[in-house]
Amino acid sequence: MNENGKLVILVTGASGGIGQSVAEYLAQQGYIVYGTSRKSQVPGSNFQWIRLDVTNRQDVEDVIDSIIAQEGKLDVLINNAGIGMISSLEEAPSANVKQVMETNFGGVLHLTQAVLPHMRKRRSGKIINISSIAGLIGLPYRSIYSASKFAVEGLTEAVRAEVQKFNIQVCTVQPGSIRTDIKSNRVSYIPEDSYYQPEISIAEDIIDTEVGSGIEAEDVAIHIGRLILKTHLQSKYVVAKPFQKLGTSLKRYLPHTIFEKLLMNRYRSKS
Repeated sequence: MNENGKLVILVTGASGGIGQSVAEYLAQQGYIVYGTSRKSQVPGSNFQWIRLDVTNRQDVEDVIDSIIAQEGKLDVLINNAGIGMISSLEEAPSANVKQVMETNFGGVLHLTQAVLPHMRKRRSGKIINISSIAGLIGLPYRSIYSASKFAVEGLTEAVRAEVQKFNIQVCTVQPGSIRTDIKSNRVSYIPEDSYYQPEISIAEDIIDTEVGSGIEAEDVAIHIGRLILKTHLQSKYVVAKPFQKLGTSLKRYLPHTIFEKLLMNRYRSKS
């Protein structure tokens, strides 16, 4: 039982990228941190690792109950587990669509539903959902990924209002491109004879270029560390390079037809 008053934090998708950086950074700050993944434990990690498939509702409930039994509470849930996907909507294999939606949205749903009874009884808690710029802008050839993140945004906005009276705070963090090995956790389905060539291959090249010049996962971890210390959370936090932040602003303020034209110009062949 946790008797020292330290915050107890759960981070999903902690085998690499943002999740691993967040879990390790928060553990360094002295919090009690549990990190989950479907894969093996990260060698040399400084947080407590638990194997978890976020798409399995029973597994989720068992993990939450185990942490509560061990620590007596769970102060912060960080829903990070996710899968990227590049494909045209028409050609997207149904199995991959199901995998992305069940992981990116279903995982957030299951974890949030599992922790809310505990947080409600304690009248305290924070839930931080890692979304994406793609949850604010529908990105061509990432339609399934964008749909999963838009769903996270909608869920977060609604549940945030539902649980305010219990002193539970909920927000999303929208990272831009992260300098990480995203291909290891990304589904790409681009047939050579795709009807959507060359634009879909251009889109993949753009993603790879942006990842190569993106922010570090540690930058997101530091930002989340600040959110944990805040008394009141805003609904959304964009953590990205300036040009990607600009994109979200342009969508808000430009007429839709102009913004759409600017967006699609990026995917046109220059030859």
